[in-house]
Amino acid sequence: MNKKRLLALGLTGAMVLSSSACFTSQADEKQKLVISCYLADDKQVEVRQNYIDGPLAEAFPDVDIEIKMYNDRQSLQIEVAGGGGPDILDLDGPTDVAEFAKADRVLPLDDYAEQYGWADIFYDWAYNSCFYNEKLYSLPTSFEGMVMYYNTDVFEANGWEIPKTRAELEELMPVIQEAGIIPISFGNSNYQGAVDWLYSTFTSCYGGPAAVKAAMEGTGKFTDDAIKASIQTMVDWWKEGWIGDKASQTITNQDMVAFFAEGRAAMMINGTWASNELLTVYPDCNWNSEMMPADEEIGEILPFATGGGYAINANSENADLAAEVLNYLFTSMDRHYASINEAGYQPYPVKTFDLNRLEGMDAKLFDQYQLLMDAQTNNQIGYCSWTFYPSEMRVYMNENTDSLFLDALSVDDYLSNSQTYIDDAIANGTVPVLP
Repeated sequence: MNKKRLLALGLTGAMVLSSSACFTSQADEKQKLVISCYLADDKQVEVRQNYIDGPLAEAFPDVDIEIKMYNDRQSLQIEVAGGGGPDILDLDGPTDVAEFAKADRVLPLDDYAEQYGWADIFYDWAYNSCFYNEKLYSLPTSFEGMVMYYNTDVFEANGWEIPKTRAELEELMPVIQEAGIIPISFGNSNYQGAVDWLYSTFTSCYGGPAAVKAAMEGTGKFTDDAIKASIQTMVDWWKEGWIGDKASQTITNQDMVAFFAEGRAAMMINGTWASNELLTVYPDCNWNSEMMPADEEIGEILPFATGGGYAINANSENADLAAEVLNYLFTSMDRHYASINEAGYQPYPVKTFDLNRLEGMDAKLFDQYQLLMDAQTNNQIGYCSWTFYPSEMRVYMNENTDSLFLDALSVDDYLSNSQTYIDDAIANGTVPVLP
């Protein structure tokens, strides 16, 4: 499950959900292993029990495996900083893992990687993104991307064609607006950091992956013209009311999806994780998803990311067992395919992933996975901030993008300040590895 959406559920506290392995008279004699997970609703808990908790209990009958659910990252971070916390940490991705690694809160996994051959299991781009300061600190839990969603009922009712190019999109959005419909749904009032869905998309699709990669590797700058123009485009669209109707700071993530699903907005820039919410919460909504309409000089790009990262707590007394459990999760593929087909889990970024094993699932989800696979094959990969930007830079951009929209910060200052974090990361060797 994608945590970007779960963070917005507003649930409180931490809860412990133990696998069936815990409920035996011999529980006290077993080794104990705790895995963190973000708190979810009852249906999502049931899904996890079916495809993760239950299989783990069967695979490790002599281990007391406990899933401890957290409302947010801060609760987990406090426990770990205090010398406790789960053995396996389910974190939000490489930039999140890097924060724990800098504080020596998670263990390097290089020895385990050699023992289990993990470098051969994962796609290179996803595996390499998990390195920090030349050490492996996590394993990627899924791969995902940013796409444009289209409410096909709205388009058909108004006789609009799905735009294929940026120029066509920019020509269409005022027409949509004149019809009393929001062109692109967006809201981040309950999760300010959702702006990284926007700037990751604009810098990759309208600045270009080459420009982003050059900036991160030091052969270019984040202040260069291509990236500056892409950020300015994002700001201009917001100010035109094309993104969020100039009110995104008052709209929640849930409202953002609802506006789209109910036809109050024609389109939505969101991650592939949103498809599961659309299918389960809004089954009557007719939609499809595609790469962002292409800039003619750049072509179609799909900003990629790993959906999360499993790391091993430096406080763990069972690190070897934790690594064994992680290896099981990423090699028990029959279980994983079932979780995708039947519950909408996102696929692991593993080289053995076979799209044909998903035939028969919801057609829109299948098409979306095909889109991800094709973009990877055709080298149409862009860069999402939660995987490929220095962690401090992402924090800065998440906290200040709204200031761009509200004229409290200039694009030049925003980019110059962002560049300082790249400079620091290059100097200390902590720039993420970009494919």
